[in-house]
Amino acid sequence: MKGSDYPSFSGDLFSDELLANSLGAYRTLRELGDAIWLPKLNMFAVARFQDVQAGLRDSDALISGKGVSVNKLMNAADAPDPVSTLTSDGDIHHQLKRILIKPLMPTALLSLREQIAREAAAVIDRVADGREFEAMSTLASHVPVKIVADMVGLKGVSHKQLMQWASAIFDAFGPSDRARTTEALPAIQEFVGHGMQLTRDDVVPGGWADSLFLAAEKGEITLQMARNLVFDYALPSLDTTILATGELLYRMATEPGAFAAVRGRSALIPGVVNECVRLASPLRGFTRYCAQDFALSESTIPAGSRVWLLNASANRDERHYPYPDRFDIERNPRDHLGWGHGVHSCLGIHLARLELEVILETLAAKVQSIEAGQPTRLLNNAAQGYAVLPLRIH
Repeated sequence: MKGSDYPSFSGDLFSDELLANSLGAYRTLRELGDAIWLPKLNMFAVARFQDVQAGLRDSDALISGKGVSVNKLMNAADAPDPVSTLTSDGDIHHQLKRILIKPLMPTALLSLREQIAREAAAVIDRVADGREFEAMSTLASHVPVKIVADMVGLKGVSHKQLMQWASAIFDAFGPSDRARTTEALPAIQEFVGHGMQLTRDDVVPGGWADSLFLAAEKGEITLQMARNLVFDYALPSLDTTILATGELLYRMATEPGAFAAVRGRSALIPGVVNECVRLASPLRGFTRYCAQDFALSESTIPAGSRVWLLNASANRDERHYPYPDRFDIERNPRDHLGWGHGVHSCLGIHLARLELEVILETLAAKVQSIEAGQPTRLLNNAAQGYAVLPLRIH
């Protein structure tokens, strides 16, 4: 079968308008069918919850080792050697993930709770005076950046530089003919060049990066793998948690009665975090290469195709979630795809959940009310959320 045999969507999913608000486009894609041909990108999109979840589970049919971008140049760069857990498959993926996951398991993170609470309290105390402040660059960013930078332990790399590299990685996901994509390439080249030169002298002893170089010394992975994996810790865990935190803050400020309910019932907090991550879906989704025919609920995508699994659309699928665009403080969608699913689920899911829960716990303990001004949406090829969020905290 050819792409023309499927329902098609000719809209520009990388226009400024759709990057700022893709909900209408996602709804259209879901209504068109379970497999939609995107002629401008020469690939399929999958937008419904059931099918996206199935695609994320089947890592044999839909593989990541040939890249996860819509950008052929980036996909070609990923194909020869696995440079991260995101772009690897099978045994090598499991080997890399086993090494990376050790400091990110729930029991290993228990000791971080107090530090996260201190950092959250410090920034909340500074801004809780009723005056308007910009929340994304302060409250939403402070805890993830501080915790990740300290725990990874990269010498000579500023928080600002880490954030620039993280944003560039997600912009490089886009079509190669777009300015937003090409403008990200110098930052990509910079961090790749930096990573190629890393040695154990460039990391803080005892940090997460140091553990990777120790694994290389033990022969568990190669030195180049250790260098590559440092950025699996440092980059994907920043923007995603920050954007999810922005959604959390916005909902607590704008949903009538929500923050008061959380203040009165702390047991709601884990479910509220799940609901906010579902609504935020900080990453729109990644592509996969179809290594063998892949059967969806109604259609089959032929081998050799590229498929974009739209997690962000799946999280708003009315077939799975009643009133999906509504924030429901009681919903607790444990199965949301905001942190992925299957073998490629987010490596830092437990850390991100801990940070979000502690931030909300701290707000509930210290703050009476939150007000939001008019936010500005982020324009990024892969990440979505708020770029600017004016808040007042009382």
